[in-house]
Amino acid sequence: MEFLHDVLRAGEAARRTAVPNEPTGTAGRRAYEAHVRTLRELHIKHEKWARLVHGRLELVCNADRSIAIGVMVGDAATGLASLFPRNARRRGHATEQVTRANAGEGAPHVQTALFVAGAGPNGVALSEEEAFALKTWFLLSYRTKTGDAVRIDCELSQPQRFEDGFVVEWGRRIPLPALTMDGIEPLNDDGPGEIDIPVDFR
Repeated sequence: MEFLHDVLRAGEAARRTAVPNEPTGTAGRRAYEAHVRTLRELHIKHEKWARLVHGRLELVCNADRSIAIGVMVGDAATGLASLFPRNARRRGHATEQVTRANAGEGAPHVQTALFVAGAGPNGVALSEEEAFALKTWFLLSYRTKTGDAVRIDCELSQPQRFEDGFVVEWGRRIPLPALTMDGIEPLNDDGPGEIDIPVDFR
């Protein structure tokens, strides 16, 4: 849980760097990028996991390539054990493929080429057998803002059934405590005084 809250905290910090004159969606993209980067950095450093580009999914996977984790934005049911969340935005073929693999339906549907590209110098590529056996989890999060306070409901869950771009059934779900953050500071605020940096000319 400590790692996953750090991932969400990094995403929120990155989101807050966006300003109104930037393109629509900048804040969300920065949050996503920080989520992926931090998820990878923490698991690679502390757990000896590896970066994995699985189809078009940006993941991190364990050393024996049996488990992977990615990030996903959920709806208002996220983190609530009594409800059934869905992804907030339509997802594509790669999410469908890992969902099939989670459900034990991977082999008839997976194309090997989908899983071997893009590993890079510090990443891994999966064999066909590994792709069929991989179990993929997502850190699902849902953000709400009230005044200066932000609440992020979250869970670590494994998609089990996928229809028309949405996860409609989860295998295992691990609801996590909500993360709360406040104190959203104005950007580029250097305080009331000017900064004076002495320069010694030679």
